[in-house]
Amino acid sequence: MTILSLLRRLVRHRGASISITTAFGMTMLIGAAAFAVDLGSLYLDRRKLQGIADAAAMAAAAAAAAGRPGEERAAAERIIAANCDCGIRIAVLDPGTYTADPSIQAEQRFAGGGASPNAVRITLTRDRPLFFGSFLTGRQDSIIRATATGARRGYAAFSLGSRVAALNGGLPNALLSSLTGSQVNLSVMDYNALASTDIDLLAFSDALRAELDADVLTFGQTLDAQATLPQVVTALANASDGQAATALEHIADRALPRTLLPSRAIDLGPRSSSIRVDAANPVKVNALSLLRTMLLLGNANRQVDLSLAGSLPGGSGVNIALMIGEPPVDSPLIAVTDTNDVIVRTAQVRLKIDTRVATPLASVHIPVLAELGSASARITGIDCRANSTAAVSLGVVTSPAMVAIGTVPDSDFQDMKRPLDPGPARVVKLPLVSVDAEAELILSDLNEKPVAFSRAEIDDGKVKTVSSTGLVAGAAKSLSDRMELDVNVLGLVLNLKALTTVVGETVALAAPVLDTVLSDLTGLLGVHVGQADTRVNALRCGRARLV
Repeated sequence: MTILSLLRRLVRHRGASISITTAFGMTMLIGAAAFAVDLGSLYLDRRKLQGIADAAAMAAAAAAAAGRPGEERAAAERIIAANCDCGIRIAVLDPGTYTADPSIQAEQRFAGGGASPNAVRITLTRDRPLFFGSFLTGRQDSIIRATATGARRGYAAFSLGSRVAALNGGLPNALLSSLTGSQVNLSVMDYNALASTDIDLLAFSDALRAELDADVLTFGQTLDAQATLPQVVTALANASDGQAATALEHIADRALPRTLLPSRAIDLGPRSSSIRVDAANPVKVNALSLLRTMLLLGNANRQVDLSLAGSLPGGSGVNIALMIGEPPVDSPLIAVTDTNDVIVRTAQVRLKIDTRVATPLASVHIPVLAELGSASARITGIDCRANSTAAVSLGVVTSPAMVAIGTVPDSDFQDMKRPLDPGPARVVKLPLVSVDAEAELILSDLNEKPVAFSRAEIDDGKVKTVSSTGLVAGAAKSLSDRMELDVNVLGLVLNLKALTTVVGETVALAAPVLDTVLSDLTGLLGVHVGQADTRVNALRCGRARLV
């Protein structure tokens, strides 16, 4: 008899059908119970275990970031004991470094190990008994597990161009007058008060919100609103006190109503959503630097003309034309951030310095051109350990610079999108004789240089200067040493050697004075030839959180 025949007889046979149906039904019932009861219970226990793993990961990460090696496990065990006495085990506890970089895939942002861990990845396991499932699987329990990664991330505020230039002659007042559009006369006391005062960016944002009558805005929205120079400088005055506030009020009263967006220069980052000043966690910026930043922003792509009294024998003065470029998009001068993808940059600056010096043979004209590109900086690391010598680390690229004795058309000088290409300049012009001169010095160092700030240096407002490799001591002096002269004579025999010697000696004599003017002016603007000034304005190490 074939198997097929036996199956047909079994189907036709009706004896004990109730028993068979009951057996099949009980099996299905037990399976349904196992699915409903055991799987539901496992799911709830798994969720509970995940919550404990999350809390344990944050506690362990806080211990790791605070520089307490070996305490990560103890911190996690305290969280486990406080939540459940149910046989939870730590299967994996891996201190490491979490990098909040959007360009890195999420699962690759945590790396185990490292000298300064700021994160911990933890895996917890627990044996969970089975109720009905043991009838089907033959096992009395099942192992459940949960993994979590916690990181303690702080934020830092940092800026470029923070050096405060010394008060030297009438240059600061001349520059402030040109940038505000009217006469400004600060006393030495006023200037020193601004140079020694720090302003909280949040207090400034709050004062600007009041000036704009926009109480419903967050600080980030306030900075992103259009304001005028008088409103911005008045807000700076209201955010400061004493002599500095008086000096700022004096400038605000004289500033032209040019419009600007403060957010082009200030990025509050994680503090953008704030609506109240946090006196315990200020973001301090030098008052003079912040004033300068706002004035430069209001004068972007406008030519500023200065005229200074010269200190050269027989000199008739120094005339300066200044062009300030628009800040690069999404590149503020001051930023608050907890990631390393925010870059701050200085503004591009062009200078044209015309000087005339009288000599026994002729009047020598010395035109110096300078173009300073954008220096840049970014945060490369935040170390929240109390004893860290590198609480905040920056990567800094100095500004490329071109300094030349030469001339360019006015239209080219005023077009910030067109690179300068200096040609020979006529330094001496007589009825039958002329002398042309040309010299050029290019400084470019695109290598990122590390700069580290300790907590004490951050609290003290220390400014660190990064210099390009091979930076010359004096740009104008170097130009005079490499200057090429071209003498043109029209039908008259003269002692040309004497004339070229006089021109060379005159330029060499003027070079130190021009170097001083160049240094003072770029210092006031916050940009320097082949250098970048950096400051970490604030550091706050927040609580550990899941990542």
